[in-house]
Formats: sequence, C-alpha cells, structure tokens
Amino acid sequence: MNKYHYLTNIFCIALIFVSCTSQTDRIRKEIKEQNRQLPKMVTDSMRIDSILFSEETNTLGYYYTILNDSIVLNCNYNKTQKDIASEIKRNPSMADFRNRKMIFEYIYISDKSKDVLLKVVIPENMYR
Repeated sequence: MNKYHYLTNIFCIALIFVSCTSQTDRIRKEIKEQNRQLPKMVTDSMRIDSILFSEETNTLGYYYTILNDSIVLNCNYNKTQKDIASEIKRNPSMADFRNRKMIFEYIYISDKSKDVLLKVVIPENMYR
C-alpha cells in the first residue's frame, strides 16, 4: 500500500509539473505572437513596443512609448491603476493571465528623453 501511495504522489507531482510547464509555454507562445505585431500605435500619442514575461516573478510587462510626455505626467496614478485593473478583470482575452494570478506592469517611456515616465503595477488582488 505504501508503494502505491508513493507512486501515486509522484504521478500527481509529474502531472502538476507538466501542466504548469505547458501553461507557461502557452503564455510564452502567445506573447511571442503578440510581439510579432509590435510596435503598434495605440493612440496618436502612444505606441506599444513590446510585452515581456518573467516566469521568475510571474509578471507581464507592457512597454509603451509616449510621444507627448504631458499625457502621462498629468495623469492620476490611482485612477489609472484602477482603470487598468478593471480592464484586466473584464477582458476575456486576459483570462489565462488572470487564472495564473500574474502581476501586470505597464511601463510608459518618453520618446524624447527615453526616461520611464510612469510604471503602473497591478497585483492580483486588484483584478480578482
């Protein structure tokens, strides 16, 4: 009986590992596909340049270039964070990322100075 229990535990651990690996691979593949379509203008003043995935921190990073710095410099951080979290919560295309309990980072970089103008972090508790 102990031998059976031991083998069952090993099998379950192997299934969990395969499941996590395939989910990570699927996310990597999806992001790679999205990055092929970038850079892309989002508005007249904003371009999305890339999306990066850090398996280590379970974080998706969205990198934008801002052509008019005042758009970001004059924004309200808390409102922007709440608006982005609401979009993550509502958007069906974000379901896999939500289910994985990812952290989302939105990084806005000045086209002129190349400085980070704003970094908005959305932890899981904001979109659950």
